[in-house]
Amino acid sequence: MAAPAAQVSRQRAAAERLGSNQKVVKYLGQDFEMLRQQCLDSGVLFKDPEFPACPSALGYKDLGPRSPQTQGVVWKRPPELCPSPQFIAGGATRADICQGGLGDCWLLAAIASLTLNEELLHRVVPRDQSFQESYAGIFRFQFWQRGEWVQVVVDDRLPTRDGQLLFLRSAEGSEFWSALLEKAYAKLLGSYEALAGGSTVEGFEDFTGGISEFFDLKKPPTGLFQIIRKALRAGSLLACSIDVSSAAEVEDITRQKLVKSHAYSVTGVEEVDFRGRPEKLIRLRNPWGEVEWTGAWSDNAPEWNDVDPRKKEELDKKAEDGEFWMSFSEFLRQFSRLEICRWSPDSLSSEEAHKWDLVLSNGRWARSSTANGCQNPPAAAPGSKPRVWLSPGAPAWARGCP
Repeated sequence: MAAPAAQVSRQRAAAERLGSNQKVVKYLGQDFEMLRQQCLDSGVLFKDPEFPACPSALGYKDLGPRSPQTQGVVWKRPPELCPSPQFIAGGATRADICQGGLGDCWLLAAIASLTLNEELLHRVVPRDQSFQESYAGIFRFQFWQRGEWVQVVVDDRLPTRDGQLLFLRSAEGSEFWSALLEKAYAKLLGSYEALAGGSTVEGFEDFTGGISEFFDLKKPPTGLFQIIRKALRAGSLLACSIDVSSAAEVEDITRQKLVKSHAYSVTGVEEVDFRGRPEKLIRLRNPWGEVEWTGAWSDNAPEWNDVDPRKKEELDKKAEDGEFWMSFSEFLRQFSRLEICRWSPDSLSSEEAHKWDLVLSNGRWARSSTANGCQNPPAAAPGSKPRVWLSPGAPAWARGCP
């Protein structure tokens, strides 16, 4: 929070211990209920003065005012785009996340994983919002920022071109929760362009306040399949990607339709009986909402013919929706890294539970004291920030950039 009002708001909230989901900090001092009521009383839809629908909200370089990519952009509200817009229609699902013209697959993979856990989802995306009841053109979302939940409000003016959303959209054209969530996160980081390029765990942590862990899939730990299964059952958020050796390889598509340097959500694991032996499978989703793995265990692959018909019907969903199955052994060969964000610091490879203490200290970063390294390299995306790591039975140790 850079604005003075935001700093005061955060200091007051910290003093009153308001960093809970019930009493969130109001970003830039904007009170959702008060602003909505003012709009309802005046009969005028909300226009956010802190993140106006203008070129600066789009970006500063590739999406800057003079960029060809921003020519012809018109900001429109959902009621201007379809006759009966819905905030959430039939539940928030992974199909509601389809990437647009912005390189934020890392964020979209995090959002897709978020839909697997309803409790987490509705902490970030409060459900009591709609385009019908008490509609005033204002919506709110919540993010975990530096030890506290922060509520960000936005108006519902979205960037479009030729009557279509420019960035994140739902496969269901009348549903807008995901596009508005992307806008709220862009506001938090300063612009839509600030979302281009990042780490999925950054989104994970901002959606949960959780603890992140990285796994090198070229040197996987023993029992990684069980670790993933345990993490999914616990409601953890997972993503994976394929490393590249040069910038020229970014978003190259392999012969079997995997996208390099691209964030995929991990949405499930399963063990099936295949020709008399157990076969471990993993399910992934491309946030593009299309371009799927075409190798073994993909949609319509012959391997499914040797699986119990009931199991096949349950798992083999033939649809070009970006989601697919592959064997776990193939997953380890094809992908480079796995990221898991969990609610508690307990190990996913052990059944032993620990009692954890959290101590939150306000102050400054001091080299070799409160900071011992940087998770994000110097060239990290705008808006990246230090993270807090915990140690069992001891005060928190901060890991960030002094």
